[in-house]
Amino acid sequence: MKLGLRVKTVAVSLLFFSASAWAEQQPDTSKLEQLGIEVMSIKPSGIDGVFELSTNQGIVYLSEDGEHLLAGSLYKLSKGAPENKTEQALQTLRKAKVAEHQDEMITYKSSKEQHVVTIFTDTTCGYCQRLHNNLGSYLDKGITVQYLAFPRGGLGSKGGRELQQAWCAKDGSEALSSLFNEQAISATTLCDNPVAQHYRLGQMLGVTGTPALILPDGRMLAGLRTPDAIINEIQATR
Repeated sequence: MKLGLRVKTVAVSLLFFSASAWAEQQPDTSKLEQLGIEVMSIKPSGIDGVFELSTNQGIVYLSEDGEHLLAGSLYKLSKGAPENKTEQALQTLRKAKVAEHQDEMITYKSSKEQHVVTIFTDTTCGYCQRLHNNLGSYLDKGITVQYLAFPRGGLGSKGGRELQQAWCAKDGSEALSSLFNEQAISATTLCDNPVAQHYRLGQMLGVTGTPALILPDGRMLAGLRTPDAIINEIQATR
C-alpha cells in the first residue's frame, strides 16, 4: 500500500510540475493586448522560444519575452516538400470556427448531400453571383452550400447593406437569391444580424476576397470553382 501511495504521489507531483513548467513558458502577451489582438490559444511552435498563437487576426508567432511578433507562413523543412505549419494551424482553426457559427449560416441543402462546403460571399461580387446562379449544379452533385457573409467593402458598402438585409429577412435563402439576381428586397438592416461577426471571422481565417470556400477539412479555396473541382479537392486527401 505504501508503494502504491508513493507512486501516486510522484505521478501527481510530476503532473503539477509539468503544468507549472508550461505556465512558466507562456509568452508575455501584454503588448498584443495593447494592440487589440485577442489571444484565443497558445501552443509551442516547434522553434525554441517561439510560440504559435491563435488570435482574432489569425495565426501569429510570438517570442517568449513578447518583444517579437512574426506574421506569415512558417514552414518546416523535411526530406520531402516543406510543410506549411501555419496553414495546418489555420485549417484546424477554420474547422472549429465554422462549427461555432453553424446556426448563423444561410444554407442551401442538397437532397443528395455528400459534401458540405462553407462559402464566404458578397452579393456584389461577380464570381459569387455566377456561383449562386449555378447553384443547382452544385446541389445536383451532392454539395450542400452554406454561406457566411463577407462584404468586401465593409459593413457600410452596398454589399454590406444587402448581406444584412438577407440575414434579417424572414426567409434568408429566398432573400439572398433575390439579391444575387439584383432584385431589391424590403427587409431591414436593423435586426440583430451576424454580418459584422462573419466579416471579422473571415479576416481571422485568412479570407481576402470572395468567394472563399472552406472545405470540410478546413482547407480554403479562393475563387470560383466548379462542382467537380470542389469534389476532386475534397477527395484528394482521402
